[in-house]
Amino acid sequence: MRHVLLAALFAYLLSSFALAETSAEIAIEEAYYSWVDATNAKDIDRWSSFLAKDVLFLPPDSAVLDTEDKIRRYYIQLFSDRNFSLDCRQLSARISSSGNMAWTTGVCRATFTGADGDLVHGASKWAKVWAKQSDDDWKCQLNIWNANPAAY
Repeated sequence: MRHVLLAALFAYLLSSFALAETSAEIAIEEAYYSWVDATNAKDIDRWSSFLAKDVLFLPPDSAVLDTEDKIRRYYIQLFSDRNFSLDCRQLSARISSSGNMAWTTGVCRATFTGADGDLVHGASKWAKVWAKQSDDDWKCQLNIWNANPAAY
């Protein structure tokens, strides 16, 4: 009987851990797609609400964006393009053993206006680090992306 109780307790603990990890992955995925929605709505205030304190962005062919103000200015410029939009997919999520950090990867297809006024389509791959906040929300702590012509 004791072995049965120990086995049941072990199974419960394993399933609880798996559910917690799954719920964190789901929460991050929901946050990510809400962030993409805010991007496509070009809502800089809602978009900025997904940034963690001391956030860092590493855009391609650009200076490091190491303050929220620099990041907002970068995205305000992007949002000023009436044709700017993203079509993105998150491909993976990994949660730290502590449960308060995570990293995700994915791909995006961007549409924007080129220097000649024509529509341009580009593809990228990305990695993000997420930090769980005291209110249990997940916010982006680090974002890096680069060109990936084979992304889609």
